Amino acid sequence: MSFKITYRPLFHLNLYHHYFLDNGTIAFDSDTTLKQTQLEKYELNEFMRIIPSERTQHLLNNQKIHLKHHSHGISLFAKAKETAPDSGIYEPFIALLQSETLVFLLYTTDPLFENYSTIKATPSIPFYFSNRKPASEANSFPTIDIENTTTAISGFTISETTFEAVSEGLSASEKIGLFGIISLQMQADEGTRNILNGNNTLKVTPTEFKIQLKNRSTIWNYLQATSNALLHSTDPTTLPLVKNGIVGYTDNGTELPAASPKRLIFEKDGGGTIIKTISEIYIN
Repeated sequence: MSFKITYRPLFHLNLYHHYFLDNGTIAFDSDTTLKQTQLEKYELNEFMRIIPSERTQHLLNNQKIHLKHHSHGISLFAKAKETAPDSGIYEPFIALLQSETLVFLLYTTDPLFENYSTIKATPSIPFYFSNRKPASEANSFPTIDIENTTTAISGFTISETTFEAVSEGLSASEKIGLFGIISLQMQADEGTRNILNGNNTLKVTPTEFKIQLKNRSTIWNYLQATSNALLHSTDPTTLPLVKNGIVGYTDNGTELPAASPKRLIFEKDGGGTIIKTISEIYIN
């Protein structure tokens, strides 16, 4: 009797950003067909990179796990064998403990990231995405999203105490410019986010994890190109910044051009708090 040895998917991780994916004012994930269409022209590496931690890379090598980058995230494939001939049930060729954890690091790469995003490119404490809640966080702390759930990115903010604990295995250089930490254990807090079945076999349908980022909305100020005079403002209405599609805006029946993230002004009060975010658009 022979047992099939092959590479089987361990899990998938997708990272979406509304700025790149929305079709004008229409959210990319409001329709399955639209989502697929928008993903066809999406490239995560335009603004973010995902890499395994040094420790995780060593583990992947030892466990014969392949990491594949794709246009909207990463997929991991484990060398696997059938548990019985022609069973169609697979287990890792090199056993993985239920407590084994894989850690991936997120770094922003686009200098304009903060202009079109609602969050900082390098937060003082990196965001934390995991299928297990840190012991030092409240019970309400969310586990990482899967493909059919969406949690606001602010929900994944952790305390300094938690960061010290979860970053213990990272080198000093890995912490520089760190946007977020993804920590995925084979056995999650609840079943839908498990990577392996309880009997250490691979799931027939691999878990598909997700991180989703919102695009920024701003006040659009239209300025005369030669004099810099303010011609029109949408204030107090804000409009979304998007790379694709049309955000239609007209003034007295005249269609005006959309804002880009390249020219952004932050208006602050006396205490330094941002009270308005303004996109400047020069027209003739």
